[in-house]
Formats: sequence, C-alpha cells, structure tokens
Amino acid sequence: MIMGKSDVKRIQTTLEVVTDNLDDLVNESLPDNDRAKDLVSYLYRVISDVCSEIDDEIEVEANNQ
Repeated sequence: MIMGKSDVKRIQTTLEVVTDNLDDLVNESLPDNDRAKDLVSYLYRVISDVCSEIDDEIEVEANNQ
C-alpha cells in the first residue's frame, strides 16, 4: 500500500497527540524528573523527523512517476 501525504499527516497528528498526552502525564506525575521530560522531547523529535523523511520520499516517488 502506498501512503500519501494525507496519510502521513494523519499518522503524524495522531502520534503528536499521543506525545502531548504523555508530556501532560509526565508533567503531572513526574514534575521533577528531567529524564522523563527529555524522553518525551526526544520522542516528539523522532516522530517529526520520521514523518518528514516519509513525506520527502513520497515527493521523490511522485516526481519519478
């Protein structure tokens, strides 16, 4: 199955909501735990980077067809 830009955006939005909820949970439950906060920040960056790379690959494939 070939994913389109809308699929990538929907997946990215879903993962960002999950990450935001995790961030809220960490801030409420572990407000003094910098390691947990760093992990959430790292997760958000990874999600953004992966979705960006997938989006770039979709554009390359579209240009090659």
